Amino acid sequence: MFFDTHIHLDQFSDEEIEQILQQPNLESVLAVATDLASCERLLALKEQYSNLYIATGFHPEQVLPSEKEIEKLFDFIAKNYQKLTACGEVGLPYYLKLENPELDYQPYIDLLERFIVASKRYDLPLNLHIVYEDTEIALELLAKHQIQKAHFHWFKASDDTLEKLLLTPYFVSLTPDILTNPKTQKVAQQFPLERLLIETDAPWQHEGFESVEITQQLVVVIKKLAEIKQLPEIAVAEQIRQNTQSFYLTQ
Repeated sequence: MFFDTHIHLDQFSDEEIEQILQQPNLESVLAVATDLASCERLLALKEQYSNLYIATGFHPEQVLPSEKEIEKLFDFIAKNYQKLTACGEVGLPYYLKLENPELDYQPYIDLLERFIVASKRYDLPLNLHIVYEDTEIALELLAKHQIQKAHFHWFKASDDTLEKLLLTPYFVSLTPDILTNPKTQKVAQQFPLERLLIETDAPWQHEGFESVEITQQLVVVIKKLAEIKQLPEIAVAEQIRQNTQSFYLTQ
């Protein structure tokens, strides 16, 4: 049985959501949010599906909302934290800044810190959109607030930054990108199996897969990871299951 630790479930149609959550061998998914409307949609879906876990947050690769909208989002977290499994997707706009080098990063850093504070207050793990050099900013904030549970989804970084993350207790997750991307393969090689999770980031289009084929995508991640670690697939799958259980489902 597999658990997708990062999926944008609310971006699928109702029919596709039902198809996804009823797939054989898919134990459950963690659906991450992109904004307040996304949070509200996921909460409504959670009431329909017993195998759905949800996170609440604001995807950083977009224009920041107004302060009023931000306050509404944190009010939502305060009112519904007992129904949440994590705080996410939250992080920093690395790719947005590549497109716009003049982008003011400080408001995004400030918002990330607010999410970190909220995650600690409500005892929610963090599901992070943090890659490359942004990792150093994130690590400073996580250390400042003594955060124990942080999950860097679809992580990519330089060798130096990868080494810094390895020195922490934090987790990273792998997508089907592991099949072809040397950077993702290096993360898989370097990180101990006990600190790895798997995900699809669906509906992200991975080559050779339909976005709704969640189980199939997770299976290939396990197969490739087993090849890299030179371990039996069944042992890798069981360890990943235990990792997910202890990280997200044990408070």
